[in-house]
Amino acid sequence: MELDLLGIDASRASLGAKTGTEWYSREIIRAMATLDDRPRLRLYQREPERFVHANRVEWQPIDRQRLWTHLGLANEMRATDIDALFVPAHVIPWRHPKTTVVTIHDLGYLQESRSHTLKRRITLDLTTRWNARAATRIITPSEQTRDDLAREYGVASSKIDVIPHGVDRDRFRPLDRDDVANVLRELGIRQPFLLFISTIQPRKNLSRLISAFETLDRPDLSLVIAGGDGWKSAPIAARMESSARSADILRLGYVADEFVPALYNGAEAFVLPSLFEGFGMGVLEAMACGCPVVTSNTTSLAEVAGDAAITVDPRSVTAIREGIVQALNPDERARFRRLGLDRAGQFTWERAASETLDSIRRAYQQASR
Repeated sequence: MELDLLGIDASRASLGAKTGTEWYSREIIRAMATLDDRPRLRLYQREPERFVHANRVEWQPIDRQRLWTHLGLANEMRATDIDALFVPAHVIPWRHPKTTVVTIHDLGYLQESRSHTLKRRITLDLTTRWNARAATRIITPSEQTRDDLAREYGVASSKIDVIPHGVDRDRFRPLDRDDVANVLRELGIRQPFLLFISTIQPRKNLSRLISAFETLDRPDLSLVIAGGDGWKSAPIAARMESSARSADILRLGYVADEFVPALYNGAEAFVLPSLFEGFGMGVLEAMACGCPVVTSNTTSLAEVAGDAAITVDPRSVTAIREGIVQALNPDERARFRRLGLDRAGQFTWERAASETLDSIRRAYQQASR
């Protein structure tokens, strides 16, 4: 039997202020729509934003503000004619087709439990257990998440396909210096600067990065922090304000998508010493822009970075500082710029989409037996 009509939960792909999982949802759907050998696609949405322009794509908006998944999407599954459902960044509805594939991005709520409220930990635990049980197959972006699922929930590795994310090389690439300078001027940023981009929350380890920045013997250097407020961001904001180098710390908040590539291009280094990530898309984006990367030597970050970034112990301020010093060395900057560009070239959304479709087809054949 051939897979003819694939339904996709596209509810997260149209959100305004997107973070990693929302960007993944949008990019994997866009890339899947470009595949020559794909089935018809039906995209279920909260908002009718047509971000894919391709033949054999249907749009199914579901007008429900609350309980969109378990009442709205589940109701659509009652008499659906889709052959399979793919859920890239959310939870499987209680009513779903026999063939259902889900992407589980990480188990950070277990590994860094202090970075989540009790209510959030319970919700994530319950939804992950449900996803792991209900899915025909599971996709994870890293071996780290695959191994965590096997260890914490007893999911058989044979049920899981590890498919790394891609990077949009049309957006994230080396830019003209004048274009970069114009964006930096608009944002009020002076060079040279270190760059941190992520939601402000404890597991991103920003307080240790600030401590490392304070010890640098570079009075000309600033630290630019981009990202919206997350859980427990207030103490981190207070740490920025009380820093001995608070005058050199620029907090931008959430930055519009079109400005992000210029930030990577203009930075001396992108520094992400996160305590836990399911993948670490910012690492690839920075590399694709030719920006040297300093990141953690733990979890999936080291897996994504390979030998193309400076990896450090994220719990050591000294190690973070030494990694930054290495990245600021002109010879090392040039070396890691080359390595990063080569590394980023290995991660494409086309490959990710093709492998994702292969996983869904395996699930369909498996469920049809």
